[in-house]
Amino acid sequence: MTGATALLAWFCGACAATYGAAVATLFWMQGRLIYPGEWRRREPNEAGLADMSVVTATTADGLDLHGWYKAPASSRRLTVVLFHGNGEDLSPRGHIARALLDCGYGVYLAEYRGYGGNSGIPHEAGLYEDGRAALRFVERTNARIVLHGYSLGSGVAVQLAAEAQAPGRIEGLILEAPFTRIADVAARVFWFMPVGLLVRDQYDNLAKIARVRVPVVIYGGTNDNVIPPQHFAHLYAHTAAPRRLLMLEGADHTNCWERGGSETVLRLLEDIEKASGTGR
Repeated sequence: MTGATALLAWFCGACAATYGAAVATLFWMQGRLIYPGEWRRREPNEAGLADMSVVTATTADGLDLHGWYKAPASSRRLTVVLFHGNGEDLSPRGHIARALLDCGYGVYLAEYRGYGGNSGIPHEAGLYEDGRAALRFVERTNARIVLHGYSLGSGVAVQLAAEAQAPGRIEGLILEAPFTRIADVAARVFWFMPVGLLVRDQYDNLAKIARVRVPVVIYGGTNDNVIPPQHFAHLYAHTAAPRRLLMLEGADHTNCWERGGSETVLRLLEDIEKASGTGR
């Protein structure tokens, strides 16, 4: 083997080793990437929601998860269950909760395992159980439910809406800045890796959205640099239920509600209540 050949072999081996190390790092560290979390427990008054109560929902695997809840103005009104994104706790959804409460709707701000002072380690199947626990809590007080999922929370909301069978259990699904599947989001960053094979927690919204049978609203910003707007359009195209898509010009990943999303969401809630003869 000549010196040049030996150098080339060494270089190729070093590249392969580096690539392998990067792949292994992504595989083992993906939990921290998907669930960076917010671990400190907060109280409703810190988010301007002093009229909400801290409540506990118990999961099927035995975790007691706190959330924030206030009943609707009337038992015939809707309750919106809000599922937040991956890098926050429930408190940044407080401005949406405030707007809904001021309109007389009930609100349950759901918190996940491992987030906001809750015990447990977050993972896909676990977050689905957390969502089901939130639904069980709300169903004890008000059976009329609309789900609102933001970013990672869209995965929980779509799963719950897709598996709901009883008519009337869930009456609407709202998705803010949703993704098609986690692997599609990761592929934009780790384009040089086989992320489809590496990502354990898929949250495959694209495969599930066609099973949803209640009205769906999808809204997101045209300047979203976390989840590209193409994700919103793909989900809309695969939705079989009555649907609305709102592309908010100039909005990014964090300000869709303020940039026009609120009007569309409130209109959907009004339409659902009018169809059943309830409302303000």
